[in-house]
Amino acid sequence: MAVQRSGSGKTVRVEDVARVAGVSPITVSRALNTPDKVRPETRRKVEEAVEKTGYVINTLASSLRSGRSSMISVFIYNLRNQHFATAMQGAADAIEGSRYHILMGQSGLAASAQGELLRSVLPFQPAAMMFMGFVRSPELRETVSQLNLPVVELWDYRDDPIDMQVGISLHESGRLVAEHFIEQGFKRIAYAGRLDGRAPERLAGFREGLAAKGVEPVMVVETPDSQSVGRGRDAMAQILDAIPDCDAVFFATDTLAVGGLLEARNRGLRVPRDIAVAGCGDLEFSKQMHVPLTSVRIPAYEIGSIAGRMIRARLENGDSVRNRVLLDVSLQVRESTLRH
Repeated sequence: MAVQRSGSGKTVRVEDVARVAGVSPITVSRALNTPDKVRPETRRKVEEAVEKTGYVINTLASSLRSGRSSMISVFIYNLRNQHFATAMQGAADAIEGSRYHILMGQSGLAASAQGELLRSVLPFQPAAMMFMGFVRSPELRETVSQLNLPVVELWDYRDDPIDMQVGISLHESGRLVAEHFIEQGFKRIAYAGRLDGRAPERLAGFREGLAAKGVEPVMVVETPDSQSVGRGRDAMAQILDAIPDCDAVFFATDTLAVGGLLEARNRGLRVPRDIAVAGCGDLEFSKQMHVPLTSVRIPAYEIGSIAGRMIRARLENGDSVRNRVLLDVSLQVRESTLRH
């Protein structure tokens, strides 16, 4: 396994590291790949020799020889989603200290894009895979299941995961907001957000919560983007222009809801006296708004952390249990919806 020494152009081999450390090449390999199996003193000698020689591990060559790598491939379809970033931090923290590392790729929602990214990753012999959202295409699900790798699907929760699963109920998040609106006496209630991908589950829960009290949404506005303040303003404007007496709006994300708050203020409306606004995600800025925003808390970090621990346990201990974890969402009630 030869590499180029940085800055000198000189080829550095594992044998060179072994000579400087005063150990055998196989000991160097063990110290670098399975350090927990090497005595601390020996590991220190190898680390010092690596630093002195400028040796860099060629992980691709190692994976091709062994049939496995230290790479955990992560597929994310939306890099703008702050919850996905938080979940990935949770996963990275859980994996930290092991021999494994996360390699992330943006896949999009289309099955063709996910399949293309999967094919580009397979030559690197990933040790495991994580998908932010479940794999939707039946053909792609079958392909992934036949790889015989540890796989975790995050966020969505369904009855037939490929392998392991950590998620939440979007349906429940919508129902919680609907019930709160009803409790506060709102009757002319609207919804705004994307309607593709996973989003219909949230809207279905919202409709169900309202229907339990004989209420129907007076308007549903589809937004092409859920991570845009401007789209939130546009949606609120569309709702108020069509239904001036609308008294509450549930936005699918906090970012959209901020736009709704700004549009309401721009029109001279008082929140929540004239119109209530709720979001979903409970991002940090939600409680810092001029009118603190009621929002559904999503345990993003916990989702990633549990998924990371599942992957690590499978890889390190050979745990073959099909783990499924459903985490609770909760409504953080603040001034933007409180009338009573």
